[in-house]
Amino acid sequence: MGTIFTTCPKTGREIATGIETDSLTLLRVPAFSSSIHCPHCGEQHAWAQADAWIQEHDGSRRPWPTE
Repeated sequence: MGTIFTTCPKTGREIATGIETDSLTLLRVPAFSSSIHCPHCGEQHAWAQADAWIQEHDGSRRPWPTE
């Protein structure tokens, strides 16, 4: 299990989406885009799977699974 993160395009800092999941579950998610309020710059940012990764609770970082 881990948290889905994306990046603030203005600051380059990581943004936690608040979504907790695992890689097997993400394989079943169809392509989508969403938006998130950025705590670093205060703006809304659009993001999609291509912009995201999973930060595992042990600190490791995994790309969004594709297969």
